[in-house]
This record gives sequence, structure tokens and C-alpha cells, in this order.
Amino acid sequence: MDQLLDLAVMLRSDADAAERELVARLAGRLGFLAVHVPMAPGSSLDSEEFERLAAAADPAMVVIDDGSANVGIVRVNDPQLVRAARTELDSLEDARPLIVAVPLSIGRTFNEATARAERDPRFAGDRDPRLVGIFGTFEQAQEQVLELARAGAEVLLVTVPHEDDIADVLAQVRALVVGATPALLRAQSNG
Repeated sequence: MDQLLDLAVMLRSDADAAERELVARLAGRLGFLAVHVPMAPGSSLDSEEFERLAAAADPAMVVIDDGSANVGIVRVNDPQLVRAARTELDSLEDARPLIVAVPLSIGRTFNEATARAERDPRFAGDRDPRLVGIFGTFEQAQEQVLELARAGAEVLLVTVPHEDDIADVLAQVRALVVGATPALLRAQSNG
């Protein structure tokens, strides 16, 4: 299937093992490239939990993410910064993919996206998706993802809101990069 960007999802640091495994399983089944496990620098995940997550996420990979990597990662929805990072990676002849790691809150309506963002304490302050992430209706989010792809992003690593309907949230994220979205990019490039 034609895909605009690869996808990865950041697990919640405060989630229990069952929730982490559920999100990992859903991400793997939906075709996400990776599931990131947030860890404080210097800490680790016990091998048993890592193996359970890897089995649940298969075929997606599990990445331990302490937030320290900066080269090749843009942590704000800003196509200009993505272009600059793309230029830097290209000049270094660095083959790693350019990752945009942002919070995301989308909804069927603008109000639903707002409510999802406001219910999640991780989205307070400088991690508010309205300020630094992908935010709005599906169509608005789709435009933002198209801009990031045009700027040179290759992987979209999202922190999604904590919702009871996490399967629906992840399916909406997947729909941002497959189906009509890649066709829109091609049509805009040719027109």
C-alpha cells in the first residue's frame, strides 16, 4: 500500500503493562514501523517486559527512547525546521531517517480534537499539540502531515492522547499516511 511516511507511536510512561501491550499490538497490526518506550536516561526495561512488548508489536520494532537523540529528530511540527534538518542530514551523508516526533490530537471535529488534547496532562505547556504538534480535524491534520512530508520528513513519531478508543485514534493516525494522502501529495506535485 502506498504510504506517505512511516509511523511510530510513543507509549505512555505511566501506562500499565496491559495497556502498553495493547497499544503495541494495535500499532503492529496497523502497520506502524515502531513502538517507542519512553525511559528516563540511564534506566532500562526488564527483558521480560521488553520481550512481551516485542511479541505484541510484531512486526513493528520496539525502541527504547530516552529522548536524548537529537540528530535527525525534529520535535515540533515546523516544516522549516524539518527542511533544515533534512539539509543537515543530507550534508552529513547521514542515512538515518528524518523523524518528526510530536504530540497529536485529531478528531472528527475541532472540538473533539480540543477535548482529547485537554484531557491528557502530557499535552500541557510546551507539549500542547495545538502549539507544537499535529492538531485539528482529520483534514487539517492531513494537510500538516503533507507539509511535513514535502519538507523531507520520513517518519512520524506521535504521542497520542490517552483515550478509551485508542484503536480508533491509531487508525486515524494510520489513515493520515495511507490511502488518499499519498495521492494528494502526488497530485499537488504534478499540478
